[in-house]
Amino acid sequence: MKYFCAYRAIVKPSIAHFALAARKARPYGKAVKILCLACCAAAAFSICARGAETDNSPKKSEGQNSPASPAAFFSDVNPDWPNWQKRSYSYGMDKSKVPVPIFFDSPISTNSTIMVRGGDNYKKRWGLHVFEAYAADDTSRITMILNKHFEEGLPVAELYYYASAYGQGLNAYNWFRIGSDVPYHSFMFSRDRAIFYGQTEFRNLIRLDNIGAEDLSEENTDWKKSNEEAKKTVKREDYPTEGTYRHAITAEGYKKEAKYLKAQALKNAGDGTMFYDRDYNIIVAKVGGKWKKVPVEELPEGHPLRDPDGGHSRLPER
Repeated sequence: MKYFCAYRAIVKPSIAHFALAARKARPYGKAVKILCLACCAAAAFSICARGAETDNSPKKSEGQNSPASPAAFFSDVNPDWPNWQKRSYSYGMDKSKVPVPIFFDSPISTNSTIMVRGGDNYKKRWGLHVFEAYAADDTSRITMILNKHFEEGLPVAELYYYASAYGQGLNAYNWFRIGSDVPYHSFMFSRDRAIFYGQTEFRNLIRLDNIGAEDLSEENTDWKKSNEEAKKTVKREDYPTEGTYRHAITAEGYKKEAKYLKAQALKNAGDGTMFYDRDYNIIVAKVGGKWKKVPVEELPEGHPLRDPDGGHSRLPER
């Protein structure tokens, strides 16, 4: 099957190419025609020989994700591949297991779906990345990853623009604009901030953040201390892999960091900022550089949400 795949994918097109060249070479004599056919035979022999050389290479993927099509491309593991010396290639990759990437020196076009299958996750960066696209510096990139984290009871898909600074710090992420490529328009997202330039229409409830004293911290995370404390409460058996367990450990530190960033955001908040103060049960807004209480009133008599149960037992009549 290996030789059949190589024949269908490479050898057969090569034969057609050289045969066409041989036909065009007729006016120039028999010698040129023989040379073209000889090149065809040499190319076919070289491809088949290459297939034979790799018989002892690491066993290819098998199972539900093993290619069943008549043509497939494989690469070998080579820890000495020069590009492994570049961090943008080796970061999060085990070069002793990951096959050397196959390079296509042209645009790739298809009228079908591009599918990144599960399984063999060690071939993905950190076992998680399913898409990367690099900027001109060949270091910063947009990235899509799956199931690195579990939050609010569900696995998470994450999309972001990673900067040239490695890690997960405040300087490690650029802006990701959605909606257009027009500056100062549409909607931009980064690690801990979003800017909505466009008109925003909500079709459901809006809830102000409920902030109390316990949600704020004047100190950022002490990572060593945080990880040690998290291991006492985060249980390995609650997570499917060692990787997701480690991410859950660090997530506890990021919860603490969020409290610090929230305190900093309140200090630096501009006019028009609002939140719900949970300790005092009031809505607070910053006006003219000062935090002030927003006055509120009881709902009118007969309003369906004025009932003690929140109005769930009685819907408004239309």
